[in-house]
Amino acid sequence: MNRAKLFIGISLTTLATLILELTLTRLFSATMYYHFAFMAISLALFGSGASGVFIYVSRRIFSPDRVARQLALFSLLFALCSLLALYVILSNPLTLDPGSDNYYRLAYIYVATSVPFFFSGCAVTLAITRFSHEITRLYLFDLMGAATGCLLLIPFLNTIGAINTVLAVALISSVATMIFATSAGRFEMAAAGLICAGLAALVVYNCLTGRIDIHKSKGKEETQVLFSKWNSFSRITVTGDLATGAEIQIDADAATGIVYNAPDLAAHEYQQNSIGALAYRLKRGADVLIIGPGGGSDVMAALVSNERNITAVEVNPIIARDVMSSEPFRSFSGGIYQRPGVKLAVDEGRSFIRSSPAKYDIIQATMVDTWAATAAGAFALTENNLYTVEAFEDYAHHLNDDGILTMTRWYFEPPAQLLRLVAITRKMMSNLRISDASRHIIIVRDASTGDDRTPATFLFKKSAFTDDEVAAVQSHARAVGFQLLYSPIDPPDNIFTRVIQSPDPSAIFDSLEENVAPTGDNNPFFFNSIRLSRLATAFQGVEEWHKTNLGTVILLALLVITSIMVLVFILGPLAVVRGDTFARGKSAKLGYLSYFAFLGAGFIIIEVAMIQKFILFLGHPVYSLTVVLFSLLTFSGLGSFISGRFDDKRLPHTLVRIVGLLVGVVLLYIVLLAPIFYGLVQLPRPARIIIAVVLMAPLAMLMGMPMPTGIRILRQHAPEIIPWAWGINGAASVTGSVGALVIALVTGFNQALIVGAVLYLAAAFVISRTGASSPESRFLSPESEGSERLEAALTNESLR
Repeated sequence: MNRAKLFIGISLTTLATLILELTLTRLFSATMYYHFAFMAISLALFGSGASGVFIYVSRRIFSPDRVARQLALFSLLFALCSLLALYVILSNPLTLDPGSDNYYRLAYIYVATSVPFFFSGCAVTLAITRFSHEITRLYLFDLMGAATGCLLLIPFLNTIGAINTVLAVALISSVATMIFATSAGRFEMAAAGLICAGLAALVVYNCLTGRIDIHKSKGKEETQVLFSKWNSFSRITVTGDLATGAEIQIDADAATGIVYNAPDLAAHEYQQNSIGALAYRLKRGADVLIIGPGGGSDVMAALVSNERNITAVEVNPIIARDVMSSEPFRSFSGGIYQRPGVKLAVDEGRSFIRSSPAKYDIIQATMVDTWAATAAGAFALTENNLYTVEAFEDYAHHLNDDGILTMTRWYFEPPAQLLRLVAITRKMMSNLRISDASRHIIIVRDASTGDDRTPATFLFKKSAFTDDEVAAVQSHARAVGFQLLYSPIDPPDNIFTRVIQSPDPSAIFDSLEENVAPTGDNNPFFFNSIRLSRLATAFQGVEEWHKTNLGTVILLALLVITSIMVLVFILGPLAVVRGDTFARGKSAKLGYLSYFAFLGAGFIIIEVAMIQKFILFLGHPVYSLTVVLFSLLTFSGLGSFISGRFDDKRLPHTLVRIVGLLVGVVLLYIVLLAPIFYGLVQLPRPARIIIAVVLMAPLAMLMGMPMPTGIRILRQHAPEIIPWAWGINGAASVTGSVGALVIALVTGFNQALIVGAVLYLAAAFVISRTGASSPESRFLSPESEGSERLEAALTNESLR
């Protein structure tokens, strides 16, 4: 098989695999809740690991002289099973309701989505096994294909949506099939060409008609859909009708109503009485910053309160441009974002504040959350960087001396979200040396409905609230039926008063059944308030409590499941292969397998942590995902290519030195990245992207060297277990991605980086001991002898 065709085919396969992986995360978020989205994609990726074990156990049926036909078959099955997975996902929407039907649907989705990853993994594993002598170049093209997929993902999602992107994945994989088939025979090439043409027609047809689409999401039928569009971090729909009212929905869950006829201020006078508008009763003619304005209700409240300058920062460009600034919704809303005194900016709120020198009288954020899984990972929006100590310090720095920060969240028992806002504020005030928290905070709840879940507003004033301001809030609360949860004057006897007035609130936080300790940028899980000792309570209480804490239970369960599956992948093949196959050099081979497991877990843990750390610098999870992942894959590929120059006789010693450098860079980044980001965040985004690529390059290049070097060591001492080692590496990567979030949840992302570095050290230790104890002669099996013959044949063919 011609090496150019091999490299291009593998690149297309890994390109399609990465696009499918991240697109399914986006698709799952639109059809099921984000907890299940993360679980589904994690378990599905075990298909890639299973492929390595399958190739190892069944290696006798894969003859070297039929490798082109086998690669074509696997890539074709990858394409067809991607279509099958899409059908199963769209046919089995999930709800949060318990019941056997939900579990059956979840099982169908897990199985269906793992199958395409299994076949793509088979193609890559078979190529690495049969062409291990080309591992440094093959791994380079493997990573470069995935890097290209990373670049294509966002344009695909933004232009054709998630459904058509999955169809495009099938098309790309069929192109890989056609490339492999050119070395298999005329019949195979003709068949692959026909399938490729058919899939191209399907992509074009559905882009034009939208026939294949989501019609039922999160257990609910989608009706009265006026507008629908995808981007890389959401699916936005507008439902209702333009006569009675319209509502924006984000992934069929989080919703915001569209304001009707904004110029008619008299019709919106009632907005002044809303719980979120309390700050506007204390300041008139103010400069206002609104984070997450959505359909415009907060902007409307500011307008009817006669505020002077209103800056609205909306993170989602579809909401800002395609809905609120385009017809028919612009006319429906009366052009609220085009009103005099209103300025609309499309940016992430924290990024906007950091890059702006402006100061405000009021900074407002009302129910800013989407419960959506972004392409950066299903927990990316529960890792909410708007609600951290550092974020509150940013807000305080951008408030005028008597400015007010107002945040509206849900109140329900236990009131964990509001208590955490208090905890964050107390920590921020301590850091900024603002004393006497009892005079700077007011908390009011809308108790007029009597519901278990009601909105509540948290007010923090940079200077102390005056007696007149407190009296104004108290008077308004009595008039409209609000409940004062805390007031500087005559505070009620409750948990909020005790926490706000305590000289040492941390002692009270530790005594509570819920975890409401202040969250920071290193541990930005604002919505996670369940303690590990009380996981069972995630299934109790109101729906909001389920939604915010069930993810933790699923994450921990997933860590257990994936860890067990990794052990099965390591030990399982021993039960099904002949005893003498593994007996010779058994301890050394187990050491090699452990090495690849440590590599897989360490690589993905560092990747997840670095994506998170770059979010604040680049301004959005999507930018961080694209830049970090592209840089990591590209420079890792270059590192793989460079590692091909290492001396075969000194590979274990060289590997130990490489890992030592890698660990040093990781520890250096833990110390230096934060001050670098804070010092350069004012730069334009293109400049920040270039800086991010430069910062990622040395780390990524070092991370790309251990894998191909390990394969070269295996080729010398135990070539028959290469597919097994590759499969274990993939399985450990899945466990590592879950483990990274568990570590960050419990301690922080810096600690996750340290764990990743320790895993690399463990890999270096294992390979140094194993390499030293392995005999210099090769353990040549019949399969490895075939590989040697194939190397010579490949070399001769490549010269033709």
